[in-house]
Amino acid sequence: MPRIGGWKRYLLPPVYAILVTNFSLQGGIGMDLEIIFPDITSTLQITGCHFGLKPAKWNYPKHHHHLYELLYCQEGEALQLINGKRIQMHTGDWLFIKAGIRHETDNISESHFSFFNIHFDMDNHEMRMRLSTLEYALYPKLVADSTRLPLYMQEIEQIMQTSMLNQPQISSATERRLILTYENKLALQSFILLIIREIILLQKPVSEEADSQVQGTTMHEADTAHVIEEQLQRLSMSQGSISQMASELNISRSQYTKIFTKTYGISPRQYVTELKLKRAKHLLVSTSWTIEDIAARLGFHSASHFSRQFRQGTGVSPAQFRPKHTMKKVEF
Repeated sequence: MPRIGGWKRYLLPPVYAILVTNFSLQGGIGMDLEIIFPDITSTLQITGCHFGLKPAKWNYPKHHHHLYELLYCQEGEALQLINGKRIQMHTGDWLFIKAGIRHETDNISESHFSFFNIHFDMDNHEMRMRLSTLEYALYPKLVADSTRLPLYMQEIEQIMQTSMLNQPQISSATERRLILTYENKLALQSFILLIIREIILLQKPVSEEADSQVQGTTMHEADTAHVIEEQLQRLSMSQGSISQMASELNISRSQYTKIFTKTYGISPRQYVTELKLKRAKHLLVSTSWTIEDIAARLGFHSASHFSRQFRQGTGVSPAQFRPKHTMKKVEF
C-alpha cells in the first residue's frame, strides 16, 4: 500500500464519489448536500512530558497523581511497582497507568534506562471512561510495533532534536527545558493525541456491561453512578450542591462521591466543572453573549469566578479563547 510522508494511503473512493453515492441513496434530485463533523471543544492537558536518561539502580519513589500516565521504554529495563504488583518493562514497551494509582519505578539493569514520559488529562467523558477501565496496561514491543506508536515517537524525537539544535543550552547540567515554537507545540499536542488514540485502540474489546463499569464495580454501584450522572448533568445547568444531590438519593456525600469516582474515574465536582467548561466553550464560540451572561447561565458566582475556573481548566481566559467573530446560534 503506498505511503505519503510515512502514512499509509488507503485506497478509498474520492470524497466526491462518496457524496454523490450517499445523496443518490437518499433519493435526492438536486445536488445540495453537506457532511458535517461534530464540534470539538475538548481541552488536552499535558504536563511532565519529557525524555529521561537515568543511571543503573536509579529509583523514583512511590507516588500518585490526578493525571493519566504513559511511559515508553526507549532502552534498558525498568521495574514498575503498581499497587503491590511487579511489572517489568523492556526496550520498546509501553505502560499506561490510570490517574490516582500509586506506583514506583526502579532501574533494575546494570546500565542506563532511557524513557519517554507523558502525564495527561482531557475534559472528554468518553475518553475518561475508556481509560478508567484498567488500573494499568503493559503493551510489549511486539504489540506496539504493530501500531503507529513507533512512527509518532519518531516525530516527537525529531521535535526534540530540532528544538535542541535551534536554542542555546541555558538549563542545568542535569535538566534542559525546551522552548518550542508555536508550530512544534501544535505538532507535539497532535502526536500525543494520536498516541492516546493508539493506546485506547489497543485496549481489549469489552462488553456493553463491562464498558459501563470500572473493574470491581458492582451492578448496583454502576446503576447508582448512572443516576448520579443524570443528576450532575442537571446540576451543571442550575444552582445546587452535590450534598443536595446526595440527599435526594438518601446516601451520604462521601458515599455519593466514592460510587461515582469508582465507576467513572473522576469525582462529581470535577465532572460538573468539566461539563460547565465544555458548555462555556460552546457559548464562547457560538454566541455573542458577554462573559457575565455566560457565567450567570452556567451557575458561577461571578464573572471573575468563572474566568478563574476557565483559565484553570484551559490555560487561557474566556476572552482569549473566544474567536473574533461568533455566531448567535445556541444549541445544547
